[in-house]
Amino acid sequence: MTHAAVFFNAMILREPYSGVEVTVHQTLRALAEHGTMPLCACLPASHRPIPPTPLMRLMPIKFAGNSKLLRIIWEQTALPVLLRRWRVPLLHAPAYVAPLLAQCPCVLTVHDLHVFTHPAFCSAGNRLHYRMLMPRSIQRAARIIAYSEHTRDNIIASFPEAASKITVVPPGIQSDLQPCSDPARLQTVKARYGLAEKFLLFVGDLTSRKNIDGIIRAFAALHSKHPGLHLTLAGHCDRRMSSILAAAAAETGVAGQLTLPGYIAPEDLAAVYSLAALLVFPSHDEGFGLPPLEAMACGCPVVCSRGPLSAMHGPAATACDAAVPASIAEACHRLLEDSPYREAQIRAGFQRSAAFSWKTSAAALQTVYRELLHASE
Repeated sequence: MTHAAVFFNAMILREPYSGVEVTVHQTLRALAEHGTMPLCACLPASHRPIPPTPLMRLMPIKFAGNSKLLRIIWEQTALPVLLRRWRVPLLHAPAYVAPLLAQCPCVLTVHDLHVFTHPAFCSAGNRLHYRMLMPRSIQRAARIIAYSEHTRDNIIASFPEAASKITVVPPGIQSDLQPCSDPARLQTVKARYGLAEKFLLFVGDLTSRKNIDGIIRAFAALHSKHPGLHLTLAGHCDRRMSSILAAAAAETGVAGQLTLPGYIAPEDLAAVYSLAALLVFPSHDEGFGLPPLEAMACGCPVVCSRGPLSAMHGPAATACDAAVPASIAEACHRLLEDSPYREAQIRAGFQRSAAFSWKTSAAALQTVYRELLHASE
């Protein structure tokens, strides 16, 4: 029925997208644009448009209320039946967990191991779901895709028997992420999101793991030297984090300089990065972390946490100690005050971000697909 060599399960896609959902969506889009083999993808009926191609068939599936629980149940019960009925030769499960009853070989993408390495930063529901299903998914996977060496090492530390199955395939950067210099476009985006004339930017889900409290405290320390500076925290914020943010902003006295525009539409990201003075991204841990590379591609210099993130980006990012707000503030201050250093960082950022292409990522994925399909013949 599918007439496809590979079945791609994109049912995790739900608005507003987290970092995982962004990479799943962009992986599917890259396979649509650059794929050279037949592929069938199931995804929610409300998904963002994927360009149609002769080689990719899209199968929209609708759940009442866009329920996460119904999606998980469907993946573990109905999906294996469909895969068997259609004699699917290879499944790609791109978000941590595979249908355990599926009889065909499976490629499993593991974005990170936060639920094992940093469980305090994960919700109770996610801890239960992933601790129950990830180990068995990793065990049964024919191949595991990791986006970074850091994630690969974490997988091996927790599941040493999986070492030989892991392939590192970094994600790419969307081609439309480049510096925006159109004054009318910049002004429109600035007005749309209520952005200040000069601001530090964070992009991502507003969660404890992203060190939002540390960013606010670093900004408060920085603000006395840069009184016209604002802080923009762009991303989804739940009710609990809203309370934490409000308390931190009130305690530090920066509530009047804080902007919470919510989710930035993909078509506006390049303009927002281009408007920002710098991206501050001192996460406590990341499986990969796309925003620093996206910012670099748009000419926005980056401050990120010392460790896996700074190791990944090398001299293109200004490193800080994520646990010390004064260190975050010092790194930001240098980029704001030292013009020659800032320009050097911007040039290094362009060079670093140019190394990440979705075309290259799609080609590497399809190499994995072909190897497994050949092995199963």
